[in-house]
Amino acid sequence: MDGSSVTREAHHAAPRCLISLHERANGTSLDGEGIQAWLEWEWEAMRWRVPVEISRDELEALVERSTVVLEREKHRLIHETDWRRWGARGGRETLRRYGPRWFSLLARRRWGRIGPEELEAARWTQ
Repeated sequence: MDGSSVTREAHHAAPRCLISLHERANGTSLDGEGIQAWLEWEWEAMRWRVPVEISRDELEALVERSTVVLEREKHRLIHETDWRRWGARGGRETLRRYGPRWFSLLARRRWGRIGPEELEAARWTQ
Protein backbone atom coordinates (compact mmCIF):
# COMPACT_ATOMS: atom_id res chain seq x y z
CA MET A 1 0.00 0.00 0.00
CA ASP A 2 1.32 3.49 -0.79
CA GLY A 3 0.46 5.02 2.61
CA SER A 4 -2.48 7.05 1.39
CA SER A 5 -5.86 5.95 2.59
CA VAL A 6 -8.88 6.33 0.38
CA THR A 7 -12.10 6.75 2.29
CA ARG A 8 -14.91 4.74 0.79
CA GLU A 9 -18.64 5.25 1.25
CA ALA A 10 -21.78 3.33 0.37
CA HIS A 11 -23.72 4.94 -2.46
CA HIS A 12 -27.33 4.08 -3.16
CA ALA A 13 -28.48 4.63 -6.72
CA ALA A 14 -31.95 4.68 -5.15
CA PRO A 15 -31.28 6.79 -2.02
CA ARG A 16 -32.40 5.64 1.42
CA CYS A 17 -34.36 8.86 2.00
CA LEU A 18 -36.97 7.45 -0.39
CA ILE A 19 -38.05 5.00 2.31
CA SER A 20 -38.94 7.70 4.85
CA LEU A 21 -40.60 9.83 2.16
CA HIS A 22 -42.66 6.80 1.10
CA GLU A 23 -43.71 6.17 4.72
CA ARG A 24 -44.78 9.79 5.24
CA ALA A 25 -46.66 9.93 1.96
CA ASN A 26 -48.53 6.71 2.62
CA GLY A 27 -49.11 7.19 6.33
CA THR A 28 -51.00 10.47 6.40
CA SER A 29 -54.45 11.71 5.56
CA LEU A 30 -54.95 13.91 2.55
CA ASP A 31 -54.92 17.19 4.44
CA GLY A 32 -52.45 19.94 3.54
CA GLU A 33 -49.53 18.19 5.25
CA GLY A 34 -50.43 14.84 3.69
CA ILE A 35 -50.66 16.32 0.21
CA GLN A 36 -47.27 17.99 0.69
CA ALA A 37 -45.78 14.64 1.84
CA TRP A 38 -47.22 12.88 -1.21
CA LEU A 39 -45.94 15.53 -3.61
CA GLU A 40 -42.47 15.37 -2.09
CA TRP A 41 -42.46 11.56 -2.36
CA GLU A 42 -43.71 11.65 -5.93
CA TRP A 43 -41.15 14.23 -7.00
CA GLU A 44 -38.21 12.34 -5.46
CA ALA A 45 -39.45 8.98 -6.76
CA MET A 46 -39.65 10.34 -10.31
CA ARG A 47 -36.24 12.01 -9.92
CA TRP A 48 -34.67 8.63 -9.07
CA ARG A 49 -36.82 6.69 -11.58
CA VAL A 50 -38.63 4.72 -8.91
CA PRO A 51 -42.26 3.75 -9.57
CA VAL A 52 -44.50 5.97 -7.42
CA GLU A 53 -46.88 3.08 -6.62
CA ILE A 54 -44.11 0.77 -5.33
CA SER A 55 -44.72 -1.08 -2.04
CA ARG A 56 -42.53 -0.34 0.96
CA ASP A 57 -40.99 -3.82 0.91
CA GLU A 58 -40.17 -3.54 -2.80
CA LEU A 59 -38.69 -0.08 -2.22
CA GLU A 60 -36.51 -1.32 0.64
CA ALA A 61 -35.23 -4.16 -1.54
CA LEU A 62 -34.57 -1.75 -4.42
CA VAL A 63 -32.55 0.59 -2.19
CA GLU A 64 -30.49 -2.33 -0.85
CA ARG A 65 -29.81 -3.73 -4.33
CA SER A 66 -28.71 -0.31 -5.53
CA THR A 67 -25.81 -0.10 -3.05
CA VAL A 68 -22.25 0.22 -4.38
CA VAL A 69 -19.08 1.30 -2.59
CA LEU A 70 -17.35 4.36 -4.04
CA GLU A 71 -14.44 6.57 -3.15
CA ARG A 72 -15.68 9.33 -0.87
CA GLU A 73 -14.92 12.19 -3.28
CA LYS A 74 -16.65 10.49 -6.20
CA HIS A 75 -19.67 9.79 -4.01
CA ARG A 76 -19.82 13.41 -2.88
CA LEU A 77 -19.61 14.63 -6.49
CA ILE A 78 -22.50 12.39 -7.53
CA HIS A 79 -24.69 13.91 -4.79
CA GLU A 80 -23.42 17.48 -5.16
CA THR A 81 -26.81 18.77 -6.30
CA ASP A 82 -28.72 16.70 -3.73
CA TRP A 83 -27.18 18.02 -0.49
CA ARG A 84 -29.11 21.29 -0.42
CA ARG A 85 -32.45 19.62 -1.10
CA TRP A 86 -31.83 16.87 1.46
CA GLY A 87 -30.52 19.35 4.02
CA ALA A 88 -33.54 21.60 3.63
CA ARG A 89 -35.81 18.63 4.21
CA GLY A 90 -33.97 17.74 7.41
CA GLY A 91 -34.00 21.36 8.53
CA ARG A 92 -37.75 21.65 8.11
CA GLU A 93 -38.24 18.47 10.11
CA THR A 94 -35.95 19.69 12.90
CA LEU A 95 -37.82 23.00 12.98
CA ARG A 96 -41.18 21.24 13.12
CA ARG A 97 -40.10 18.88 15.90
CA TYR A 98 -38.09 21.17 18.17
CA GLY A 99 -39.16 24.71 17.34
CA PRO A 100 -37.40 27.89 16.25
CA ARG A 101 -35.33 28.42 19.42
CA TRP A 102 -33.56 25.05 19.13
CA PHE A 103 -33.18 25.47 15.36
CA SER A 104 -31.49 28.84 15.97
CA LEU A 105 -29.13 27.32 18.55
CA LEU A 106 -28.14 24.58 16.10
CA ALA A 107 -27.30 27.22 13.50
CA ARG A 108 -25.20 29.17 16.00
CA ARG A 109 -23.34 25.98 16.90
CA ARG A 110 -22.71 25.18 13.23
CA TRP A 111 -21.33 28.69 12.68
CA GLY A 112 -19.03 28.40 15.70
CA ARG A 113 -20.79 31.12 17.69
CA ILE A 114 -21.53 28.82 20.63
CA GLY A 115 -19.69 25.76 21.88
CA PRO A 116 -20.98 22.23 22.45
CA GLU A 117 -21.34 22.96 26.18
CA GLU A 118 -23.74 25.85 25.54
CA LEU A 119 -25.77 23.75 23.14
CA GLU A 120 -25.95 20.90 25.66
CA ALA A 121 -26.94 23.29 28.46
CA ALA A 122 -29.70 24.75 26.28
CA ARG A 123 -31.06 21.24 25.60
CA TRP A 124 -32.29 21.04 29.20
CA THR A 125 -33.96 24.46 29.17
CA GLN A 126 -36.14 23.76 26.13
